Amino acid sequence: MNLFPQSGKADFEEKLIAGRDQEKIVIISIEGMITDDAKDSFFGPPTESMVARIKESLKYAERDPDVKAVILKINSPGGTVTASDIIYQEVLKFKNRKSIPVFAGFMDTAASGAYYIAMATDGIGAHPTTVTGSVGVIMSGINVKEGLDKIGVKDQSFTSGPNKALGSPISEMTSEQRKILQSIIDSLYGRFFEVVKKGRPNVAESRLREICDGRIFTAEQAKKEGMVDFIGYFDDFVYLIMQHPKFQGNRKGDPRVITYQRGKGRVDNIYQATDINKNPFSLGIADKILGTGTNAKFLYLWDL
Repeated sequence: MNLFPQSGKADFEEKLIAGRDQEKIVIISIEGMITDDAKDSFFGPPTESMVARIKESLKYAERDPDVKAVILKINSPGGTVTASDIIYQEVLKFKNRKSIPVFAGFMDTAASGAYYIAMATDGIGAHPTTVTGSVGVIMSGINVKEGLDKIGVKDQSFTSGPNKALGSPISEMTSEQRKILQSIIDSLYGRFFEVVKKGRPNVAESRLREICDGRIFTAEQAKKEGMVDFIGYFDDFVYLIMQHPKFQGNRKGDPRVITYQRGKGRVDNIYQATDINKNPFSLGIADKILGTGTNAKFLYLWDL
């Protein structure tokens, strides 16, 4: 027994979930907070990041001529701006090179950064109990200056400029600084909105402006608004992707449904196809800290 597994090409394996034909449909799981950070391991060195794992999975699928479709199995409340955007771009590039259908299958939650990624796919299916949406950006922070003043603690930081300590939790934020931070949020949201507009071409832009305000949707609400394409279960997602015009296999056949995983773990069904590198001892909080010192307090996430 190896208690200190190493991530590497040798143990990246194809796991059969169902089916018997030569053609394959690959399931790639996107679960938990979306981040490009490597996960700490209780028993050994850090495992690869979600971004690295998904890129590697897409690379393997692209090289396999028997792969005729990909389903992204998404169960995530969102994550960092950059990681979400990188995965989105990787899926787009994969589609352009491979020219096969890619669907998103929403599980419990597919919100914010997770919804951003789904905009790169050819179709979105949601389970009847899925919660999705939350199109928006949040920059979270706190200010404890008043509390510190009460106990006699004063800030005596030295900075190279008036905005170096922008957003410091121990000093009042000026109106100029608020404008700077809001401009960042507005810019990132503008990019997010353009991605959604491109990914949901059948929804009027005016309506998208109304509903892309950070709200969440049930599966039924999302279907009504055109934010997802169909509601069903994973067998339905597999059947529907086989009917897509880009599907190059036998639409009435029994394709092998597979997933890629590190290690020797057994996969018995689609609901078990998850990221086996997930650290069970993790707090489950993915943050992207920008800057150092007093600036290093913001969690740059699509959601918290």
